Amino acid sequence: MPGEQRSSDTTQKLTQRLDIDFALQAAGLGVWELNPVTNQVLWDDRCRELFGLAKDNYLSYEQAIQYIQADDVDRVTQAVQRAMNPESNGLFDETYRTVGADDGQLRWVRFYGRSYFSETGKIYRFAGVAQDVTQPILAQQREVSTRLDSQRQQRIYEAIAGSTPDLMYVFDLNYRFIYANQALLAMWGSSWDDAIGNSLLENGYEPWHAQMHEREIDQVVATKQAIRGEVSFPHATLGKRIYDYVFAPVLNERNEVEAVAGTTRDITDIKRAEAALKASEERFRLFVTASSDVVYTMSADWRQMNLLEGKTFLAMTRKPSRNWLLEYIPVEDQRQVEAALEEAIAGKRVFELEHRIIRADGTIGWTISRAVPILDEQGHILEWFGSASDVTERKRAEQALRQSEERFRNLTTELEERVKTRTQALSQANADLKRSNENLQQFAYVASHDLQEPLRKIQSFSTLLTQQLDEELNATAIDHLQRITAAGARMSTLIKDLLTYSRISTQQQTFGPVSLDAIVAGVLNTLEWNISQSEARISVDALPIVSGDESQLGQLFQNLLTNAIKFVAPGQAPQIRIMYFQRSLNELPSGVTPSVEAPFYHQIEVEDSGIGFDEKYADRIFQVFQRLHGKNEYPGTGVGLAICQRVVENHGGAITARSKPGQGAAFSVYLPA
Repeated sequence: MPGEQRSSDTTQKLTQRLDIDFALQAAGLGVWELNPVTNQVLWDDRCRELFGLAKDNYLSYEQAIQYIQADDVDRVTQAVQRAMNPESNGLFDETYRTVGADDGQLRWVRFYGRSYFSETGKIYRFAGVAQDVTQPILAQQREVSTRLDSQRQQRIYEAIAGSTPDLMYVFDLNYRFIYANQALLAMWGSSWDDAIGNSLLENGYEPWHAQMHEREIDQVVATKQAIRGEVSFPHATLGKRIYDYVFAPVLNERNEVEAVAGTTRDITDIKRAEAALKASEERFRLFVTASSDVVYTMSADWRQMNLLEGKTFLAMTRKPSRNWLLEYIPVEDQRQVEAALEEAIAGKRVFELEHRIIRADGTIGWTISRAVPILDEQGHILEWFGSASDVTERKRAEQALRQSEERFRNLTTELEERVKTRTQALSQANADLKRSNENLQQFAYVASHDLQEPLRKIQSFSTLLTQQLDEELNATAIDHLQRITAAGARMSTLIKDLLTYSRISTQQQTFGPVSLDAIVAGVLNTLEWNISQSEARISVDALPIVSGDESQLGQLFQNLLTNAIKFVAPGQAPQIRIMYFQRSLNELPSGVTPSVEAPFYHQIEVEDSGIGFDEKYADRIFQVFQRLHGKNEYPGTGVGLAICQRVVENHGGAITARSKPGQGAAFSVYLPA
């Protein structure tokens, strides 16, 4: 139609009037062409700029690909070859990086075009357009990086939340759990499906606990501020624990609270450690206070006293003071104190000084002050901790002593004469003692030989009379002769025991290492007949090696075991235990006072199941000739335990006894270790 023809002509004229260069510029496109015959590239200024070239709009293909980033060259080359292949669709569309030839700038470019083929399939043109896509690519990379970072952060958060022992959770505004990490589920002893969506009460919280947290959630929502607290409640497997928790608001894009997140940390061990530390510090403070008159702390440079407390010879203060030097040190002594402080600070050494002090009542006294530097990990001084003792009385005593030195010097000659006289008297006493011991040894010899001889004759003749006149003697005469024989035997035993006691008291001991195991074994061998006759059962612990006299220690254990076998109820077999313990000096029972003080002692205890005795006689039984039973009930001289006590005292130890009638007795021997 004529009208339609005019409209078409107008549109065509409009298109013809459009400047193609203007359209390419507006679209940010450049035009390029690769001559397949000459292998030359022709591009406009826009394409040239994409390769960072200031000139050269016409160059070879080999030159052009030199400006493509090295990692992209192979991909671009393969795409060109593919597009120029007649068997392909001839399309080319690649996005890659270029490195500016002249400006060194990295750009992302998109080149797309197509190949033109003749009817015979021969390529005669390869051309297209190019565009700078640096900003879109970088934006896309940032978006991918942000997404990957977000995903990584999410994985990190999930890993932390799933592995941390801290409890992590989220409440909605209806006080219901919408998230709980594995540690919280374990504390509840519950699963995700069973716990999420529940309220505090539904997850096992006690009413007071649930109400407290609901009030706190309301507070967080109202103030948009986090809160912190401590609470104690039971763990499903660990029992009652103490927790520190924080509730924080979760805000949406409108700055409104959409949820409340919480973290809870088990601080039971920390609380226990803090309590133990506090108790330890208090004990230390009490110890220092007990051993000193005051304790104090000072700043690193000693300019400020932070604390001073203790006894009242100094005015106490719990407030920091920078005037302590004026308050406590007399003016004429301040320089001496400052010099000592400067030296201690410079060397990071202990400060120690005896100096005058202004006491709480205003008088001048003396103190000895010691302070140690508290260092950090780098060796820098953090503060000083010190103590001070009031030595005023000692200083006064020293002054009085100095004043009296002259008088004492004048007495030196007299004292020397007195010492000389005393030494002579002591020498004489030693000589007398030696002579007395010699006389006692002679008496012992007489007792051992001369006194025993008449007793042996009495026993022998009484025995002969009994044997020879057996049929002629009546019962009374026989009884008298038997009494004579028994009395002689007791007298002989008594003389032997007294001789033993005398020798132990006067004989010079030869001390050396002695195995108590060997001693007891020898005694048991000696008493084998007694043990067999009484059917005694004896158990012996492993015993130590001690320093002592082998003969005396043998006498000690023989007497103790003889008594343990002897003093039993008729028809009862003795049960005897020899036990060993090591005791420190502080562990000795009250009343046990060894004659030689040592850090440690061997305790050998001989315990029996015999008739026992009343403990009110515990001291009496160690005296000579003291017996608790008649000689007809239990034979003996009453000297055996006195010998035991003398042996133990000779070895620097002590011996005690404990018992109850009918419940056996226990004798404890303590020897220095």
